[in-house]
Amino acid sequence: MSERENTPSFEPAASAAGSGPNEPRPEELAAGREQGAAPEDNRTHRESLGDQWAIVLGGDPAALMGQVVGTVLNAGGTRECWRRTTYKEEYVLMAWPAEGLLRASVLMRGPLEGELKPSTAAPLLEGLPNNLMVEDVHVWPSGVEANVGVSLSENSNPMWFYDPLYYRDKEDLTPGVTHTFLLAGLSFGIRQALLDEMTINSGPQFEAYAEHWLAENPGKSRLDVPPIKIPLTGSRIIMPGEYFGEYHIRVPVTSVEKAQLERQPFYAIRVEFGMGGENPPLQIMIYAAERMCKGYEPKAGDEIDAIIWLQGRVIDV
Repeated sequence: MSERENTPSFEPAASAAGSGPNEPRPEELAAGREQGAAPEDNRTHRESLGDQWAIVLGGDPAALMGQVVGTVLNAGGTRECWRRTTYKEEYVLMAWPAEGLLRASVLMRGPLEGELKPSTAAPLLEGLPNNLMVEDVHVWPSGVEANVGVSLSENSNPMWFYDPLYYRDKEDLTPGVTHTFLLAGLSFGIRQALLDEMTINSGPQFEAYAEHWLAENPGKSRLDVPPIKIPLTGSRIIMPGEYFGEYHIRVPVTSVEKAQLERQPFYAIRVEFGMGGENPPLQIMIYAAERMCKGYEPKAGDEIDAIIWLQGRVIDV
C-alpha cells in the first residue's frame, strides 16, 4: 500500500470551521469542538493500519511486515503493564526497540499455558497524558483493538482514537468514566501554515450569516453580502477527517524533538489545544516522518497545517 501524499488537501478542515452570526470562531473550535463539521455518520471506522505502517516503515507494508514481526519477537521486549491474563487466555504485547518514542509492536495471544501466536501488529506511539471521559467504543474484528471516542468538553462530539491496547483497557472503557489517556498522532501530511486568513463565501455557515446580514441591512441584495473573513494566525483548530480517528489540524508548535525507528527519522512535535475555562489544554505528541516533510523542518513557534491519525491508550501503571 502506498504512502499518503505529503501535500493532501487541507481545505476540508478550513471550510468546516465556518463562523456564522451564532457560530463559534475558529479559536473556539479548538480541542474537538466539531460544530459545522460533517455529521459523524458521514465518516467510517477504517479497520486497517496499512497507511500507518507505510509511513512508519518507509516502504510497502506487505513486503516488510514479516521482517517487522520477526525483529519485534526476536529483539523486542514487553512490560508487565502491557500484559493481560483472563481465565482462559493470555495477551502479551511485544515492542521494539525496548525504549523510544516510536516503536513497532506485536500482540501475542494464546490459551493459558499454551503457545502464544501473533494476533495484531501496530505502530506504538508514546503520547502525552490527558484526562478524558469515555463516550463510545468501536471494537475491530480482531477483538483486541478498537477505536475509542472520548469527550473533550460539554456538548461537543466525541474525539476518536485507535487503542492498540484495547485488550487490556476494555474493562475500564465504560462510558461516562474518566481516565488519563496517553494521546499521540501520526502525521499523514504536514506543512507550515500558509494562510493568515480564511474567506468563506458559500456553504451552510455562509447562508446563515448572509440571512442575518441582510436582516440588519435593509435595501441590500444578496450580491451585497460580504464574505466571511476569519483570522487564522494563532488559531488552534482540530476538525474531523474522512475516517474516525483522522483529523485536520492547524496549531502552533509547542516544542520539537527527534525520534527514530530503525533508519527512519521522525520529528516528535508537541502541540496543545485550549479547552477553555479552567480546563487544562489537550496535549498531543505528533510524529512526522522527516521524508514526508520534504525539506520542511518544524520548530517551536511555527504554525502548522497537518492531517493526523490519533492513537491513545489508558496510561500505563
